[in-house]
Amino acid sequence: MGTSRSKPDAPPAAPLVPPWADQDPAPPPPLPDPLPEDPVPEPEDDDPGPLADDVVDGEEVEEVAEPARFRPFRMALSRFGASNDRADARAALGRWANKSVGGGPAGARRVARAARTGGSALAGLARAGAGEPPEAGQIDIRELAGQPLDVAVAAIVDAFMPAGIIDEVTARLSMEVAVAEALGNAGAFDPAALDAEAVQTATLAFVAELVFTQVAGDAGKALAAIGPVAAAQREADIRSLVKEVVDLVGAPILVAAGAVLSGQRMSALVARTVQVALEEISTW
Repeated sequence: MGTSRSKPDAPPAAPLVPPWADQDPAPPPPLPDPLPEDPVPEPEDDDPGPLADDVVDGEEVEEVAEPARFRPFRMALSRFGASNDRADARAALGRWANKSVGGGPAGARRVARAARTGGSALAGLARAGAGEPPEAGQIDIRELAGQPLDVAVAAIVDAFMPAGIIDEVTARLSMEVAVAEALGNAGAFDPAALDAEAVQTATLAFVAELVFTQVAGDAGKALAAIGPVAAAQREADIRSLVKEVVDLVGAPILVAAGAVLSGQRMSALVARTVQVALEEISTW
C-alpha cells in the first residue's frame, strides 16, 4: 500500500465500474439460498443481460463515480497508519466500500472477470477432490498428483488464468494464496486432499485476497509517511480484517451451497460472496 501507485480521482461522469472490468458476458444472477445440489442441468452459457438492479424502465443505468472518490478512504487510512487503532482501520475500509467502490453490487462487478476465472479454478479443484473428470476443455487437475505443490499450483493458475486477461495479477495471486492455504505445507500435490473443507477454505481465501488486492490498489501512498516497516504491518492488519469479515459472512453461504462442481455456479458463488462481504464492510 505504502508504495503503490496512486490512482487518480474519478473525472466527471466517469463510470463507477469501468468498461474493462468485465470483458466476458455478465456473470449469472445471484443464486437462491440455499443453492441446489449438484448435479443439476445447466442452461447454455448465454448472456443473461443486465442485472435487475441495473435496469430502470427498460434502460440500463450507468453508475457514475463520485468525484474524489478515493480521498475519504485514503484520509481514513492515513489516520489508521498513524494510530494503529482497529477502529480507524474499520472506518477506512467502510469508506472504501462505500465511496471508492460504490457498495457491494458495484464492487462485485468490478472484479467480475477475476471472479469467473477463479470460480472455474475452484470448481476444478472440487471436481478433482471428488474424483470427477474436468469440465469440457479444462485441465484434469487429478493428473497433477505427485507434483511438487508449487509446480501443481502454477499449472492450475496458468490453465485457468492465462496471461493477458483483465485482472490477471489479482486473480493469479489470489488463487495462489487460496490453494496454498487450503493444502497447507504439503510437499506434493494430492488431489484427494481437496475435500469439501479444503475447497471451502480455498474459496474464502480467494475472495478475501480478491477484496484485499482491490483495497491495496486503491490505497495509493496513504501509508507512505509512516515508513515501510510500519506500512507493511498496517497492510497485514487490513488483510486480516478483510479475511475476518469474508470468513464471517462467506462461510454460511458456502455451507448452504453444498458441493459445487460447475464453474458457472462456483463463479456466481464467488461473486455473491464478494458482494455480501462488501455490503458488510459498508456498514463500518
